[in-house]
Amino acid sequence: MQIGRRGLAAHQRAISVTSHNIANVNTKGYSRQEVLFEPTTMPVGFGTGVQIQQIRSVVDTFLGGQILSGQSSLGRFNAEAELLNRVEAVFGDLNGAGIDKEIQNFFAALNDLSNNPTGSVERAIVLERGKSLSQALVTADGQLKAIQQDANSEIESRVGEINALSTNIANLNQSIRSSEQIGGAAESDLRDERTRLLNELSEKIGIQVIEEDSGNLTVITGSGGATVALISGDQAATLSAVLDPDRPGFSKIVVNGNTDITHSISDGRLRGLIELRDALVPDYRGQLDRLAASLVYEFNSQHQQGFGLDGTTETDFFAPVLVDAVPSRVNQGTAKIEVTVSPVPEPPDPSDPDYIAPEPNFGSSYELSFLDGNFKLRNLETGEISSPTVEDEIIFEQERIQINIKQGSLVNGDRFRISLHQGAAGAMAVQLSDPRQISAASQEEDLPGGNDNAILLAQLQSKQVSSLRATFQGFYAGLMGEIGNRVQTSERNLSVADAMAGRLDAMREEKSGVSLDEEMTNLISFQRAYQASAKLIVTADELLQTVIGMKQ
Repeated sequence: MQIGRRGLAAHQRAISVTSHNIANVNTKGYSRQEVLFEPTTMPVGFGTGVQIQQIRSVVDTFLGGQILSGQSSLGRFNAEAELLNRVEAVFGDLNGAGIDKEIQNFFAALNDLSNNPTGSVERAIVLERGKSLSQALVTADGQLKAIQQDANSEIESRVGEINALSTNIANLNQSIRSSEQIGGAAESDLRDERTRLLNELSEKIGIQVIEEDSGNLTVITGSGGATVALISGDQAATLSAVLDPDRPGFSKIVVNGNTDITHSISDGRLRGLIELRDALVPDYRGQLDRLAASLVYEFNSQHQQGFGLDGTTETDFFAPVLVDAVPSRVNQGTAKIEVTVSPVPEPPDPSDPDYIAPEPNFGSSYELSFLDGNFKLRNLETGEISSPTVEDEIIFEQERIQINIKQGSLVNGDRFRISLHQGAAGAMAVQLSDPRQISAASQEEDLPGGNDNAILLAQLQSKQVSSLRATFQGFYAGLMGEIGNRVQTSERNLSVADAMAGRLDAMREEKSGVSLDEEMTNLISFQRAYQASAKLIVTADELLQTVIGMKQ
């Protein structure tokens, strides 16, 4: 009778587990549970029936790790593809409108002016086309900045989601540890819920998971020497998005208020957002700035050499590019500097008609440091260092960089970052307001019908600009091609990551998913075993009644 009782209890529990599996056949992330039986024996070796050794979830921990990694990659490439498609739309010339078309229209107007240098209509059109080109560059830069800001906003919101997930996982760690003595479906379901949350967390931020024998998980994020424990047992770290003093308007991610992990996050949607915000989009904005700065410099340089209908000369058509000189946030001094850049005259005499003045390299950025009473200027692209001896004028490479201390004082170790092009696209504007001052003539005596300078201005369209290593339109076409290639690469990576995630999910279902056919077979088997155990008790009872009857 005891053997029958144990059989009834064990197989009733097995039927409950099978029912639980069937009920969760459509539950996402549910892992099929199975019952392991073991025999019971007396100390002298007689068999005394059956008992449940363990109720366990059918899981593959190695496959689970691959799924976590796959979710991180999928999240990263999803973020990249979404934002890069927006970037591509900024540069794409749709319906014949865009920067490339505006460049064509501007130089076409200059060609018309060269054919009729006294025409007021032609002059007005040049002015308007210049404004349209400037506005196109300003708009594109503003749209790229908006993409950066949107990425930053999403980073801040994702940090809150990560904190909520981390707290829930830490709580589940505690619950699993508390229920390990009980075991069974409750613990298995808790583990499934934790796995589901881990997958959701890994989609947002790259993680590594270490599981202890007690059931606790330690979740690590970061890479290289900048790894931190995001979750340790029932304790969850707190991520915060705080303003980055080195990047005004943008946030950095810190753990527990002190450890910056922004650029050590290796994967997940956050990695994609950070890379777009801090690397890709700034690079595209920088190239747009280079185009604008080169165009302004080249056009103004040629325009200054001509004469307007009113006899004016040495006038700028576009507003000159302002050189950006930003003091380091760790500077001890209060000095602010003003920097201007102009080409250094080279022999032979600049009055020689064959002399070509060198152009500023608008792709370069510099670091100006004040050390031991002297300035040092380092090109951040080439690493070349200049040690000037005159404070107000620094000769560097082929450029004259003039430095004027506006206010305050310098302290040893103070540094400034100098960019020759940063912000040029966003600040581009036509400075000239009077169409009569457009310099079409090369000589004052040629007025009013002189057109030599207008021809030279129009020919800038096909000039190979040394700072761009291409024409204006050629440089812009190269930039569009670069962005297009990056979009294709991102979409290809996303397609591969999506297919891999789907395949891994299918493999998990094959291993851990519920098969109704298998569960129905198990249900019938356990039902028959339960019935047999009940029959055993009935038979034992009948035998006992027979013995009692014989006694009477």
